[in-house]
Parts: sequence; structure tokens; C-alpha cells
Amino acid sequence: MTKKRARPQRKPTEEDARLVAAVDLLRRTGANEVQIRYCEEEKPVVWFAIGRWENVWETASAMNPLRALYRLLDEVIDGGTCEHCGKPAGFEESDIGTMPLNQFVCWYQWDPSTKSYARGCA
Repeated sequence: MTKKRARPQRKPTEEDARLVAAVDLLRRTGANEVQIRYCEEEKPVVWFAIGRWENVWETASAMNPLRALYRLLDEVIDGGTCEHCGKPAGFEESDIGTMPLNQFVCWYQWDPSTKSYARGCA
């Protein structure tokens, strides 16, 4: 009997952490279900991020899974209202920093220290 070779383990990257955090942020918006799919029937391969809130489905697509999640987060969060501070909400994929209209918009941004997306009013 031949012994199976173990697959080499790769180290998690920052992109991996951002992907997990993006799914978590979708859950924090109230998503009951989040899916990441791809279609490779034709080139180029297209990735889809799909979320369900009760009986409502939303989807976004891109050339990689993280970008598809970001587009779905833009769709779901931008233009909404922060439940904590009451300001209009916005999503920005970049690191925490000063955003335009910071005093008027509660921005959800990447926080590398916690490896999550944090709201601006936190």
C-alpha cells in the first residue's frame, strides 16, 4: 500500500484574513447566508459573492473572490444607516485612516490590528 503524500501547508496571507473578515462583516449586517462561487465554463473565471437576508438575495461578481465580497459589501452597506451612531454608513476596503466626510459618514474599514472591518464610530 502506498502512503499518501501530505499536501504542503501554506501560510495564511493578509488576503485570507480580509476574506474571512469580509464574510464576518456580511454576517454582522444581518446576512443569514453567505456564499462564494465561481464559474469557469468560459474564460475568464468569474467569482460571485452571494448573500441572503431573510428572503432577499443580493449578489456581486468580480475576477477574484475578495473583490466580489467587497462589491457586495459596497452594495449592502453604502447608503445604509449605522445602527450605533445613526450616520449614513459606507464601506472602504483600505486600512483605517481618515476618510472624506469622516464627520458625516460612519465608514467600515480594515483594521490590521484586529484583522477585522471596524466601524468608524466604534
